[in-house]
Amino acid sequence: MNYRQAEHLLAVYEEGSVSRAASRLGVSQPAISQTIQAAEREIGMRIFQRGLDGRSLTYAGEKYLAAARRLMALEGNLSRELQELRGEHSGKLRIGISSLRAMVLLPQILPRFLELHPGVNPVLVEADSSQLDVLLLEGRIDLAFLLSVEKIHPGLEYITLCQEQLLLIAGVDTNIAQSRQPYSTINIQEARGERFISLRPGNDVRALQDRMFYENRMSPRILMETNSPEVARRLAIVCSAVNLFPETLMTSDVSDTEQGGVWYRISGSHYLRDFFLCYHKNSYIPLYMQDFISAARQFFQEKYPLTSQRSE
Repeated sequence: MNYRQAEHLLAVYEEGSVSRAASRLGVSQPAISQTIQAAEREIGMRIFQRGLDGRSLTYAGEKYLAAARRLMALEGNLSRELQELRGEHSGKLRIGISSLRAMVLLPQILPRFLELHPGVNPVLVEADSSQLDVLLLEGRIDLAFLLSVEKIHPGLEYITLCQEQLLLIAGVDTNIAQSRQPYSTINIQEARGERFISLRPGNDVRALQDRMFYENRMSPRILMETNSPEVARRLAIVCSAVNLFPETLMTSDVSDTEQGGVWYRISGSHYLRDFFLCYHKNSYIPLYMQDFISAARQFFQEKYPLTSQRSE
């Protein structure tokens, strides 16, 4: 196996087809097909199942692509090490993050980083949180922002940025907004009689909400469900309802009063969620990647000092 074969076959697997792999790499489809055929001749077995998409691997293909990832990782590490030895302050930093968190966090972190490393090219890879650890393990990104992973993977390094709280967003006409001081800490049971705008099942915030309800023997009315935390927050404000909203998705420290809403912190340390910045343990960490990690940690320590200190 050589670097070209590894690159071509990984692209076919990751893109799901020869045509999309060719478009991504800027080569012809026949060139990709010839690479696949040459690799299969070398090992004497098929790599991809015929008649299926590019993600359908044979057992031999799984082993081959695992070796291809290791080869690509070694090549990437060597390239970054040589850049540092030559005193170069340029490179590519692939950052994995969900779109909504990118909107809130990166405008705060990226300017600090680029001030130190203007020659580095940040590449944003937007994906669901459930996909980011896989992208890290496959070597397709360098860093990922992950939240409350259930299973710590031994191949990844986890840097805890903070322990995130859930906030209760409430319209000003709700009972809780009429009876409790805005921006104070409440028990979730105080929202027992409110109508909730909730995320749909399958989301980690919804899972935590259902756990809160179960532990506190609550069965409040779910007025509406959505896939978007921001849609849920805005609807709660205008529909005289409440919503559970992740603290790190708040765009500022100011209240939503001008939009007709307020927020409350929810008591209970067991409802906190760990927020991580992760990278592959076998990756070479150049100076610019270390500085991005430092910029992220500094921002979280300034923005969420209590939960950042608790996580250290």
